[in-house]
Amino acid sequence: MRTDASKNKIVSAAFIEKTPAGSLALAATDTGLARLFFCIRKDYDAFLAENHLLEEVPSAIVKEAANQVGEYFEGKRRKFDLPLDLDGQTPFRTRVLRECAKIPFGSVLTYAALAGKAGSPKASRAAGGAMAHNPIALIIPCHRVVGSDKGLHGFSSPGGLKTKAILLSHEGVAVEHERVK
Repeated sequence: MRTDASKNKIVSAAFIEKTPAGSLALAATDTGLARLFFCIRKDYDAFLAENHLLEEVPSAIVKEAANQVGEYFEGKRRKFDLPLDLDGQTPFRTRVLRECAKIPFGSVLTYAALAGKAGSPKASRAAGGAMAHNPIALIIPCHRVVGSDKGLHGFSSPGGLKTKAILLSHEGVAVEHERVK
């Protein structure tokens, strides 16, 4: 588990035990939300140790992120409104992540289209790499990016494509046999 995506120090974290897509962890710097990743408790505890954090009262950013994630899974939120810390990403990855964050709830975009929106229309594989290393899953909705064949393709979180399908289905996107309809 990489924790060096940001030069800013992780100052707060929280663990959400149960969501329809599994448990997840949130972490923030003083600047903004820097991590959201699906994991089990053991992985979260390792993340705390790697970042020299104690489980304590989460920061305002982490509390708000947890609140918005809860609203998303309750069907009350379609768009996240949080400060993000993307420090440490390459300029290309930052552009791809920012464009991915604009994909509306219930919509999908291909890797090629995402690369084009980020200003590099021939860089679909690199856009896929940016999605595979997305430090703030769900908030930056990499689950909304699919292959040109409408296949779900990779998803780095535990549960892989099953988790991606759960998230897309939650948003009303029809998924059948690991493809969007």
